[in-house]
Amino acid sequence: MEWNEKALKIVDVLKLKTPPVGVKFFEEKVEIENAFKPSKHGLKFAVCQAIAFARYSGRSVVLEAQDFACPPAMLIYGVAVYDSIKSVLLSANWLKDASCDYEEKKLPAGKFKTFLFGDLTNMKEKPDAILIFANPEQVGRLIQAKTFFGGTVNASLTAKTASCAEALLPALEGEVTIAIPGAGDRVFAGIDENELIFAMPYDWLDRIIEGLENAGKGANVKYPVQRFLFFTPRFPKSYREIAEKFKRIDS
Repeated sequence: MEWNEKALKIVDVLKLKTPPVGVKFFEEKVEIENAFKPSKHGLKFAVCQAIAFARYSGRSVVLEAQDFACPPAMLIYGVAVYDSIKSVLLSANWLKDASCDYEEKKLPAGKFKTFLFGDLTNMKEKPDAILIFANPEQVGRLIQAKTFFGGTVNASLTAKTASCAEALLPALEGEVTIAIPGAGDRVFAGIDENELIFAMPYDWLDRIIEGLENAGKGANVKYPVQRFLFFTPRFPKSYREIAEKFKRIDS
């Protein structure tokens, strides 16, 4: 699949520890060959956990309503209904009180029946959106790749529901964005403390690769950035003073 090769290209250029994760949602129930389905093993998953399972194991993960474990994600993905996501966050003290502003971003209830998360380097289904987990320098390079075509990368950050909502939902709506992982990604998804999330719709994949290859090329910038070491270091005064007493041995 063409997206497999392109994902491998991104892994190679950025030297990623884990592959990008492709995401695809279906409005009907779909059987995905060889995909891991938690409920078949007596489990329920958080969405961030499913994403992590895909990127660490290389297997695709399929979730349906009965596979969801995370209460906020159940409401965000429309597999359950309740008064509001805000009330769930209030119950866990993620907001001070009901007067706090909170923009509820969620999918229409019942619209999607199957949720697929896969290792983009080997998944067979063409994704709708892509998540890349990377360190700040790598994410900076991805931002440069996007802005190689102009504009900015915007983000609305709360460090809550980071991978499953703050990053993923804008990407599904056609936006390139970033997210800073919150609690779920750290507790249930094994995310590294130095990782950020870069998210994009699938149709940005070719441009991001082009940007990674060309942004800053005239300044010889790529990942990892070449550190500038062409200078004489200045040592502490005590070193400089005692060094004046040295007798250099000329070769």
